[in-house]
Amino acid sequence: MGIPVFILAGLLVHCVFLVSIFDIYFSSPLVHGMTPQQTPLPPPAKRLVLFVADGLRADSLYELNSNGTPRAPYLRSILENNGSWGISHTRVPTESRPGHVALIAGFYEDVSAVAKGWKENPVEFDSVFNESKYTWGWGSPDILPMFAKGATGDHVYTFCYTAESEDFGAQDAAELDMWVFDHVKSFFNSSRSNQTLFSALHEDRVVLFLHLLGIDTNGHAHRPNSREYKENIKKVDEGIKEIASMIENFYGNDGKTAFILTSDHGMTDWGSHGAGHPSETLTPLIVWGAGVNYPQKVTSQFFEDNFLKEWKLEDLKRMDVNQADIAPLMASLIGVPFPLNSVGTLPLEYLNNSAHFKAESMFTNAVQILEQFKVKMSQKKETTLSFLFTPFKPLSDSEQINFLKKTRLYIQQEKYDEAVSLCKTLINLALEGLSYYHTYDRLFLGLSIAMGFVGWTTYVILVIIKTHTNLTKTVQTNNQESTVLFYSFAFVGIIIAFFLLIQTCPWTYYVYCLLPVPVWYAVVREIPVIQDLATNLLSLRIGQSIGFLLVCTLGIEILVFSFFYRSALTIGLLVFAGWPVITQLWVQAKTTALIWTLLCVLLAIFPLMPVVGREPNISLVIAAGLLTLLISCFSLASLCKSENKYGNNEDLKIHFYQVLSIALSTYVVSSTHDSLKNKQGLPLLNQIASWMTLVSSSVLPLLSPTFLFRRLFSILLSLMSVYLLLSTGYEALFPLVLSGLMFVWINMEQEALQHYGLSLKQKF
Repeated sequence: MGIPVFILAGLLVHCVFLVSIFDIYFSSPLVHGMTPQQTPLPPPAKRLVLFVADGLRADSLYELNSNGTPRAPYLRSILENNGSWGISHTRVPTESRPGHVALIAGFYEDVSAVAKGWKENPVEFDSVFNESKYTWGWGSPDILPMFAKGATGDHVYTFCYTAESEDFGAQDAAELDMWVFDHVKSFFNSSRSNQTLFSALHEDRVVLFLHLLGIDTNGHAHRPNSREYKENIKKVDEGIKEIASMIENFYGNDGKTAFILTSDHGMTDWGSHGAGHPSETLTPLIVWGAGVNYPQKVTSQFFEDNFLKEWKLEDLKRMDVNQADIAPLMASLIGVPFPLNSVGTLPLEYLNNSAHFKAESMFTNAVQILEQFKVKMSQKKETTLSFLFTPFKPLSDSEQINFLKKTRLYIQQEKYDEAVSLCKTLINLALEGLSYYHTYDRLFLGLSIAMGFVGWTTYVILVIIKTHTNLTKTVQTNNQESTVLFYSFAFVGIIIAFFLLIQTCPWTYYVYCLLPVPVWYAVVREIPVIQDLATNLLSLRIGQSIGFLLVCTLGIEILVFSFFYRSALTIGLLVFAGWPVITQLWVQAKTTALIWTLLCVLLAIFPLMPVVGREPNISLVIAAGLLTLLISCFSLASLCKSENKYGNNEDLKIHFYQVLSIALSTYVVSSTHDSLKNKQGLPLLNQIASWMTLVSSSVLPLLSPTFLFRRLFSILLSLMSVYLLLSTGYEALFPLVLSGLMFVWINMEQEALQHYGLSLKQKF
């Protein structure tokens, strides 16, 4: 196999490996074709108002100020006197779109949406909004259009501000929430002179959705413990009070409006979200109005956290839910069908209704989830040979019928507690079954990809050994054996393809399962190389071989451990620092060895530094820029003196442009930091300069001299000009230290080769 073909094959194989990750682990769990399920009894509420305070942490809302007063007085009075409260537990990724989908559609993140940056769902889904008679929503253009797009018919209406309004640093982000409150007020005022709108608002099964983005934006810009974040919470509290009062008055205080306040996700102390830290996954939930339980006094309640004591809420019953449970709660309150893809369990403790209503609602919830299980099972059964199909035994057809009959009998006999308990068992089993069928092919596909990966890695190692070492000898190929080998592997491929064909598998399955065939065919063809390699290894001294294997194993283990414990890299770098001493290079090149040791120790510090949870330190970024400029100036001075090599001024010009780019990046970082600090937004000139730097940094190294060190230094300058723009602290120094170590490595390698008499020193 020639080098170009080898490279193309490598690219193709690795593309398959990359795509397989999405196909195996990021496939959509959603299914379609279920029958909508609706509670047969009349609902307690005609309309629902959903407030979602984007980025609001549970502790930020519930905790008291330092002087003992509530941070959100109105909402505090609601949970103490009028409604029920608890914590909504979100799931990773704690982002806005996945959080809203869980709240409104009842299912957790469709992981296939990672390909769209969590901004859009690639698969259509049902939601409470879609099942409502009418839904009106106000808020961010990043969230609302998603639910209007997926709705059937013309009954979901959205009103959004412009995307440019969401600038983190240009203004007080609380204005985004004021925009929502003002437009809701205007909307209701205008309905009094619009009979069509007025009539629509008085229909049953109406949802009003207020998406409040200001808290999230202020959290990103100023951190959750900032004055801006806390004041935004107070403004939201006042706005909710006004909106709730206005809506109650609009409907003549008919007692048919239910209210829910929650959040899509929390936020870390350093203003980020997306991961699974408790500050990101614990969000508030306050429910009040029609059909909702009043506060329940308790003498004691146990939770693993200490929040109740910190929040002074020990005597009020806390009812925690999973985020997806809020969708069936909303559906039950206003009497719409449960969203078809919902996996939430109705939190009955929040409902103030008859035991019969609760049992019927729970039964509807169970049947709705069971419908998804049945569709999923049917799909998998159709694409699997009958003798290979392994059903989910705890929920066989007979078990399903038994569960449903028994539950219905309990309801008829007014044994509501038993019916609810049975429904919860059925829901848990159905959810387990959904997961079972969703991951049904994962082991099979994973093994296929693993075989392909191991085969390709083996082949690459054999090619390197064959091409770049003298460990093997040339062996004449037996044409007859090669033909037999080819047809044998071709036969295996045909069998695999036929097996996949009769199961009507997707075309990607053919790629994953057939890939190992040509890869292992290429490996088996190199059997003589493997035999020669084994002979050479066996001829080595046992102690030397074991020592070599131990060193390799230790290196690999350190790399693996570094994925979980970054400090493991520090250990590896400190071991590298002692390499010159171990190999006697210290005697031959003391200065180079000393610099090597120093840079290894400096680099070993970086894995010990905090990755997140730190305040920006722009001074370090500017220092890194100035240090790079200093090094560049020394280099520029040496270029000016080297007339024999650089008689052409073009090289000097390119180097000068790169130095100028470093200076510009350093200025942009400082200027942008000051501008954002003063809430003046991101200057337009800084944006233009940043984009120009990004484009030029990818071109200038290609125009630099082809001498090794000069080209590498040019690449470093281009990298630094971009890296400075992306840095907020100590990480700006990392490329300088790493590049310095790599430069020294080249010299050390030459010294080692000379030491062992394998190479002569080259000119760089």
